[in-house]
Amino acid sequence: MVDNNHLIKRKNINLVIGLGNSGFWAAKYLRSINKRVIVWESKDGKEFLERKTELEELNILVSLNKEFVFEEIHPFVKEIESVVVSPSIPYDHETIIKLKKNGIKVIGEINIAWAILKDTNCIGITGTNGKTTVTHLLSHILCDNGLYAPFAGNIGTPLCKYAYSKKHEEIDWIVSELSSYQIEISPEVKPNIGIWTTFTEDHLERHKTLENYFNIKKSLLEKSHFRIYNYDDKNLRNHYSSLSRGVWITTSLDKSNYIKCDYWIDDQAFIVEKGKKLFKLKHFSLKGMHNLQNLLLVIAAARKVGLTGKKIKDSLSNYKQLPHRMETIYKNNDLEIINDSKATNFDSSIAGINSIEGQIIIISGGRLKGNEYNEWIKVVKKKVKCVFLFGESSKVLKMALINEGFKKDIFQFSELKELLNFVFHYLRNNKFGTLLFSPSCSSFDQFKNYEERGDYFKKLISERLKIN
Repeated sequence: MVDNNHLIKRKNINLVIGLGNSGFWAAKYLRSINKRVIVWESKDGKEFLERKTELEELNILVSLNKEFVFEEIHPFVKEIESVVVSPSIPYDHETIIKLKKNGIKVIGEINIAWAILKDTNCIGITGTNGKTTVTHLLSHILCDNGLYAPFAGNIGTPLCKYAYSKKHEEIDWIVSELSSYQIEISPEVKPNIGIWTTFTEDHLERHKTLENYFNIKKSLLEKSHFRIYNYDDKNLRNHYSSLSRGVWITTSLDKSNYIKCDYWIDDQAFIVEKGKKLFKLKHFSLKGMHNLQNLLLVIAAARKVGLTGKKIKDSLSNYKQLPHRMETIYKNNDLEIINDSKATNFDSSIAGINSIEGQIIIISGGRLKGNEYNEWIKVVKKKVKCVFLFGESSKVLKMALINEGFKKDIFQFSELKELLNFVFHYLRNNKFGTLLFSPSCSSFDQFKNYEERGDYFKKLISERLKIN
């Protein structure tokens, strides 16, 4: 093992907090430009140990099981050039506040990458729901038409990896999903094109108020050279006059909306751009009105990049959706099983439920982000015939459903495996068209993220179907 103790005795230390993907590549990139780097990670495990070994070979000091506490930093605080924090660390964290009081620059991985990527064409995509689908679909369409347009940021590859590998020199467009956490800490990021998908209550445990959350999202669009908004989202629509000028999309057939919008779908399924038909929509694989909104946002961006309607249409025919987003994992004549683990809030769940016709059984639960489930309950009462609940929120959601007059079957379980054992027993005695896994809550009560939760659900379904 390389002895790195001399690092803390020299000036210009860059302290990276977190050894996830973004922290790992931030450390590698900083070292590649001859910065002195120390990495702290609060956990351990095989993956972190492997990354620790790789970074130590680059003369980077890595400490696992190391908490982000100011008292630990204080002995060498005057030697720190910057502290690079994971997006998961709140910007009002006690240690961050103390670092700033000591004149220390606190940044994120996005900040580091932007210093070298700022002259590369960039599309920044934000929103409460829909941003991942928009990011992935737009990247697909651009790449399918011969452009090097990787998706990065909050999904895909950390931006620092492109900076490290020099691949940024070949990029035509970076298609970057940016969370409110990343936007908050990266005020210098100014995309060529900014897209705002939706806005509903979320992450208030982090941002405290809806106004703070809104203004963080808004700041990205204000700094974008060209802006695209979703007029179907009531919160964005209500701010139509106060938001910076841009292009608006709508899926509504109410022609009065067309006055304020630039892209829409007419009653003959034509994509319309400022009154002119671009192409007729066929064979679009994603379910639901919310995905038609996502599609129009993507088309508006692709047109700004310079693609023709025909090129966009041709690229849609071979698009394959990301997993965990209204993903059909089983289908026969009697039953379709859909994995929508990405539905981590009630608005996303509502969109998924509304995209399905016929009889629905829904599986929901996890860790509540807030108590704004009234609209979700209204939709569940209208469209869902049976509710299965699991995890931390199960008791609260069951009582809320009962109190709001949901009189159909509700079943409550602590864990998914136990729940699914009963679901298949229930299905043998009751005919339903769709089993929808739509948690409506975060995964953090039992899983590290929604991907792990969705993969576990798919594994259990696969095992069960093999048995039966």
